Amino acid sequence: MRTRLDAGFVSNLRWTDFINMFDIPIHKLIVHFPIALMIIATLYDAWAIYTGRPEPHRTGYGLTLWAGVGALAAVLTGLQLAEMLHLDKGAVTGHAGFGILSAITISALAAMRYSAQAQEQKEYKIGWLVLEVAAAALICATAITGHRL
Repeated sequence: MRTRLDAGFVSNLRWTDFINMFDIPIHKLIVHFPIALMIIATLYDAWAIYTGRPEPHRTGYGLTLWAGVGALAAVLTGLQLAEMLHLDKGAVTGHAGFGILSAITISALAAMRYSAQAQEQKEYKIGWLVLEVAAAALICATAITGHRL
């Protein structure tokens, strides 16, 4: 009887074994996190500007960083899933385009905020909120087009 510790078990693994978890594609488990995190981060930062308090900006910063990580993971697993399932190219192209564009936008926003935090710049730039609103709109468009697949 072979166990998971056997060297043969590892050599018998296929790359497709890492795409599913509990017979559900990992993409479908991951995608909800960047959507929720980006929308909530936008709300926190908008609330911080409205009230003039800096505390919600710290929460928005952390949520934005994790949304960037989640968006990149969602795009990578989504591209793998689309290739594996051989879905209609026309339907996938719109969803993938929105997904890649939103992942780039969220990652750029996260990198800018991380850079400012590393340089100990305490002020919140209003341009970040504009970029956050755009990223939230893009990720919502990605969710809507993905839901139709």
